[in-house]
Amino acid sequence: MAHFFVNITHAGNDLDRATVGLVLAKNALTEGHEVTIFLSLDGVHLARSDNYLHGMQEPTFPPLLELRDFLVQNGAKFWICAGCYKKRGLEEAHFIPEATMASAGQAIQTMASGVVPVYY
Repeated sequence: MAHFFVNITHAGNDLDRATVGLVLAKNALTEGHEVTIFLSLDGVHLARSDNYLHGMQEPTFPPLLELRDFLVQNGAKFWICAGCYKKRGLEEAHFIPEATMASAGQAIQTMASGVVPVYY
């Protein structure tokens, strides 16, 4: 099986991109592939533990919260860009416990290891 590295750069600022990135990750995970989701730029908001995602839904797709929770419960790794969340005034305490803070270096090393990169 392959390892998909899905970089999502949007959340509420572009529901279409955020949704499609999570749907692609869900499909890869469901098919038995390993999935790492790297949340950068505004995508960091997808890992927030507060009510941020409540009610966010792109027409014809499942809600963002449902997609995110499915991925968490089924073993997808969530990495949060350390510099990106700090720029947005967030702290580690604002995120779901399953999310890991990651550096650009970690993302580069992972991409260099032969994963399938996907960007949204």
